Amino acid sequence: MNTNHVITRKISQKNRLKKHRQDRSRKKRKLLVAFIWAIILAFYTSVNNLEDLLALQSVTFKWNTSPDYASFFHFLDITKIHRYFVFVKVGHFIGFAILDLLLFNWLQNHKKSIFISITFAFLTEFFQFYLGRDGRLYDLIIDSLGVITVFLLIKIIRK
Repeated sequence: MNTNHVITRKISQKNRLKKHRQDRSRKKRKLLVAFIWAIILAFYTSVNNLEDLLALQSVTFKWNTSPDYASFFHFLDITKIHRYFVFVKVGHFIGFAILDLLLFNWLQNHKKSIFISITFAFLTEFFQFYLGRDGRLYDLIIDSLGVITVFLLIKIIRK
């Protein structure tokens, strides 16, 4: 084997190792960004009074030991919750769309990112029962529509 070939192989190995480390570091940063966004979503879905948060920048949390799970299926109150109704529902849509986009960017797998995003949406709605808020099926549907929209946009852009 000639010396130039050995040197070239060693440089190539070092470059592959360096690229592998950079890829791992980039993947960790992508995960961190997705995790931070999930914490932000969890915070906003956990605040006891969203109207106080939006209008007064007041944050309160309240624990409910005996939630009404049947209220998950209530649809009649959809527009009577608060005056920020449209803003909040658009926030649900966009918030979970962003979460799915960040997860997809990290995982590079639609099935996994959609599963994690919709599971997280369900969990945030479920835990609202215990946090003095009303978890609602229609919020889960809006969250899921945001996730599915990202999936469809990515598919369209890739074609």
